[in-house]
Amino acid sequence: MQRPEHSRYSKVRFIERPAETTTSDSPATPDVCPPADPVEWAQNALGFTADPKQAEILRCNDSRVVVVTSCQAGKSTIAALRALHLALRHPGSLIMMTAKVAAQAGELLLKIAHFASELGFRLRSDGVNPHSLLLPNGSRFVARPAVQESSRGYSQARLIIIDEAAFVPEAMFKALSPILAVGGGALWVISTPYGTGGRFADLWHDPTKGFTKFSLSANDCPRFTPEFLASERRLNGELNFAQEYLCQFITAGIHLLTRSQITKARVTNPAEIHFRLREKTRLYVGLDLGKRQDHTALAVLELRWQYGDKSYATNKVAEHPKLLLRYSARLPIDTETTKIPRFVRDTLQRFAPSTADPTRTDTLLIDATGNGHTVVELIRKDQIRARIIPICLTGGHKANFLKDGYQSLPRTDMVNSLKMLFELGHIELDQNAPGFPDMERELVQFQPSGDQQEHDDLVMAIAMAAWRAITEYPALLQAT
Repeated sequence: MQRPEHSRYSKVRFIERPAETTTSDSPATPDVCPPADPVEWAQNALGFTADPKQAEILRCNDSRVVVVTSCQAGKSTIAALRALHLALRHPGSLIMMTAKVAAQAGELLLKIAHFASELGFRLRSDGVNPHSLLLPNGSRFVARPAVQESSRGYSQARLIIIDEAAFVPEAMFKALSPILAVGGGALWVISTPYGTGGRFADLWHDPTKGFTKFSLSANDCPRFTPEFLASERRLNGELNFAQEYLCQFITAGIHLLTRSQITKARVTNPAEIHFRLREKTRLYVGLDLGKRQDHTALAVLELRWQYGDKSYATNKVAEHPKLLLRYSARLPIDTETTKIPRFVRDTLQRFAPSTADPTRTDTLLIDATGNGHTVVELIRKDQIRARIIPICLTGGHKANFLKDGYQSLPRTDMVNSLKMLFELGHIELDQNAPGFPDMERELVQFQPSGDQQEHDDLVMAIAMAAWRAITEYPALLQAT
């Protein structure tokens, strides 16, 4: 490994091949074992005094840890100390470090090497991996970029550290899991927030993932002065400051919706519809057809009405529309086209009008972009009880009527209509509705640019249904 250029690591010198022997009185001998408390060890052996929150993180022995931190709060230093302490306590350990790019993972390795040199260790690579460090007790550190193929071949890691995890691809998280399976190693996921989507944000917000959580904001770091933080707030703006220094997951134009908007839309027991308004209920069903790497997905929105305030001028009670997610589902990738009509028919049958509401007409929106016209014709021949509207999504600026009942629809208009519904609070998500967890996950991850790591099939299905409901009932976009 080349000599690091940063002055902080001026003592770091690497030998490309491991030394064959060490003297028995050298501080690098394998029988050197630090005390069990990593905070005490860092203080006495390295002169590093941990802040209270840093000490709490260092002492955590849980197997799954997620740390959301302010930038420049010492997250990499804490990770490096934890890794070195663990490697010295357990000879023969494999410690892996990964980040979006090799340079970021290499920085963490350099910090470990710096601390190791302070202890008097002779620094050398393991002779196999170009970015590695081998200790005399057989423990080694390997730094790799977050590329799925680069992690194959490793096994039984005692610790894996994912640095700047908010920028690491979803596939890399899946590739690292088998490395921990046999040895029961620990996983540390560390990052400054970046948007509300991605696996890092999901691990932080989802209590079912089983991760121990730590937040290390600028307010927890005594090295930041009030004057510096005030300057950063003025220079970069409130949103950037909140994300970079206060550990807040900010959408900031990256994702379509914020987590708070989605959370606010959740309902457990949807309100009952007044019997006088039930005849105005309508059903809008969006069907997004899967391509080679996507699911065919379906979402059912119910248009329902609620009474509002009474106008003393007209002596009438206002009626307000609202949309409720009743159902969503995805077919497996590569499902045969001929099975889609049955899928649609079975779904509509679940919500078939009762004998007390024989006049209700449901609307089915079908994504006919590309080769979708084949499915449209199959569904038409199936003679389902619904008004069928094939939709061709475009990058244009205006919706148009096409021949044979087709309509062109700008994708941007459709997506923005869904966003406005959430902002106005005119859409609700029934948490007990079938398929809700998948729908919620896609909504959280969805980016208008299409760069999200999650599938977007359910989002496109609900967006189509919502757009049509808005077209027929513009009051959905009116503030109440």
